[in-house]
Amino acid sequence: MKKIIGLTVGMACLAAALNAQATTSAQLVVRGTITPAACNLSLAGSGIIDYGTIRSGELSRTAFNPREERTTSLVINCGTTPARFGLTFTDLQAGSKVTGILGAGLGARRTGGYSVTLRDLRSSGTTLFPIMRTGLGAWYNSDGKVAQSPSQYSWRNGAAITPAAISQLTGTLAVKAVINKAQDLDLSRDISIDGRATLVLSYI
Repeated sequence: MKKIIGLTVGMACLAAALNAQATTSAQLVVRGTITPAACNLSLAGSGIIDYGTIRSGELSRTAFNPREERTTSLVINCGTTPARFGLTFTDLQAGSKVTGILGAGLGARRTGGYSVTLRDLRSSGTTLFPIMRTGLGAWYNSDGKVAQSPSQYSWRNGAAITPAAISQLTGTLAVKAVINKAQDLDLSRDISIDGRATLVLSYI
């Protein structure tokens, strides 16, 4: 027992001796966060495009069935701070895509598909022109028809094909649904049209 006590006391003394030494250096840490402009993205009507009830008798049995185009408003607001930003589109029903129908899927039963087009883009009354790129590739002019990620969409306000720095944007999302051939649908019961996608704003 005495050896154990003696060892403990000896270690305490050594620690006390080390702590008594002077400290001649200190570390300075400079911290902070630089954030991009706080931009808000919104779609009118909560982004819902409602085609209502479609009677099965209206559908062609052997051909795809395009429906009328419907629209919703797009607004991006960055306050007073101009920023360069773009949009990506991700289909959340990609597993329901129908071969031969371009665009995103309309539901788990291969109901059909729909396309999305960016139109009437403006910033403070100035017309903007859609541009796009794939991944981190070069920007090029676009007709506004939206493809899925990794395609990214932005807009120019001059001749140069580069994203414009703007603080506000308004535009239209034009949606056009196409229903599958009636012969490929189970029309013995109701079929829900359930297209879902996300639009993500990212800073460039």
